[in-house]
Amino acid sequence: MVAGKRWREPFDTVALAEGFRSELIRATGKGKAFVIATGLPVSHRSKSTAMSWYRFAVGYVDARSPQLGGNSRKNKAKTLTATTIALLRAKPTQFAPAAVRTALREWAFNTNRRPDAPRDVLAILRWVERNSLPVSVWEDPEKVDQVLLAIDTCLDGKQAAAWSRKRNRRILNVAMKYAIRRRILRVNPLPKGKESTAVTKTTNAVDKRSLLNPEQAAAILDWIRRRPRGGKRLHAFFATLYYCGPRPEEAVAVRVEDVTLPVPGADDQWCELLIHTATPEVGKQWTDRGRSTSDAI
Repeated sequence: MVAGKRWREPFDTVALAEGFRSELIRATGKGKAFVIATGLPVSHRSKSTAMSWYRFAVGYVDARSPQLGGNSRKNKAKTLTATTIALLRAKPTQFAPAAVRTALREWAFNTNRRPDAPRDVLAILRWVERNSLPVSVWEDPEKVDQVLLAIDTCLDGKQAAAWSRKRNRRILNVAMKYAIRRRILRVNPLPKGKESTAVTKTTNAVDKRSLLNPEQAAAILDWIRRRPRGGKRLHAFFATLYYCGPRPEEAVAVRVEDVTLPVPGADDQWCELLIHTATPEVGKQWTDRGRSTSDAI
């Protein structure tokens, strides 16, 4: 009980629960202060209180960036940008909201580009660092709910797609686990079990009424093939998607030697495609070589 409010926390084993209980008893015996907002001794949040969320997020990006591809880096930067804006003490009235988002997404959370950030971006990032709440704010359940609402909402106020919400929460979960390993946080504050998946249910069912029938597909492909610029190449690309079903980044990676076509007039008109890699297009600012993946193929 802290300030008349009862606090509870589950543990995986009895030993862990008893160990934590002993820590609380020792803190009480030594007369240490307890935090009303979390019910924990002040000593439990010393490290998370001393570090701002912005500084933690930048350090986390730098630690993870070498292990990730360009697309993963970009997605991580988007999620951390929305999270960081939700964890500011005040709204940046002296800067345009779009400028703040760009500074965070394209510069602060991009390890390769951050050292070359222009002056106007540096001014925004300095302001963000001064106004960023400490990591200990994650111990407040109400604030956690506010952050989750922020990453689940698009800029127009509409709810993001289910797969986007899942991806954002997965990225935050990995960040929380990193904070626990670094002993910055003690437990993962994000919802678990049914509570975490209730708002992000997805389905693999496809409404057949939204699909092209063979006649419509043939007509569209014929129209594409007759386009004066790149028509034949686009025709091959979209025909591969329609008839073979690969992802776009897999179809782009197919080469001539990966395709086995039947000889003209053969009774068996089946062909064989070897799908062995994928080349998703990522901007050059997210790659180590400074080139977009589309330039490298």
